Amino acid sequence: MEPFFLKAKTISDAWFQLIYNIFDNSYKQHIQLGSFEKEQYRLQYPGMAVFIEHPSMDIVPQIPKALGIPSPTTMDYIEDYFANYLMDPALSEDETYRYSSRIHHPMPKGGTQLERAIAMLKETPLTNQATVEIAAPDDLDTCYGNDGKLDPPCLRLIDFKVIPSDTGDDKMTLTVTVYFRSWDLWAGFPSNLGGIELLKQYVADEAGLLSGPMYAYSAGGHIYGYQEEIAKIRTLKT
Repeated sequence: MEPFFLKAKTISDAWFQLIYNIFDNSYKQHIQLGSFEKEQYRLQYPGMAVFIEHPSMDIVPQIPKALGIPSPTTMDYIEDYFANYLMDPALSEDETYRYSSRIHHPMPKGGTQLERAIAMLKETPLTNQATVEIAAPDDLDTCYGNDGKLDPPCLRLIDFKVIPSDTGDDKMTLTVTVYFRSWDLWAGFPSNLGGIELLKQYVADEAGLLSGPMYAYSAGGHIYGYQEEIAKIRTLKT
């Protein structure tokens, strides 16, 4: 099967297009390992690449009231996700990691991963090294979820890249690229990207840059079997 390529205006637009097209561009994967193993199946894209032109606009998918189903996320949830799961590195008693504990991981020569990335973007904005790693080789043995099962990070990396102006002025625009090894497209996609958009805005402000587009990739973008019916209701494919 071929990967699915998508150009969208906003996060909400990208979410709807992914949900709408998944029924014709996915395969059925019976889950052998991971969330809901041996209990659920996934409808999964063999690969997906998404470009979002204006990720700061229309972040939360709106559901017509007549359909009688809730939105997959809220702005309150996204802001809490940004504050606690992307910016606060403190772990609770039962957590082995969270994205923020990796984003703000102390570096051997000082600063955290994010602080070092921001410093690079300030000093040498046209760099290809402002990357924040979320995954680590040991994760396969050490990262446990709340259910007590191994659950290595779905988000693997966050890459910040600056695009110079093509109009001859000195304005530079910050983009962000993310890769998820596995990605719940119904609820996870808009919440994750909404939080990452807030993170990009924070980094752009700290580095004195304009905040721009977003790129997202995954070889495991999916909806679960229990989400299939509400996805069909939302896309009027019942």
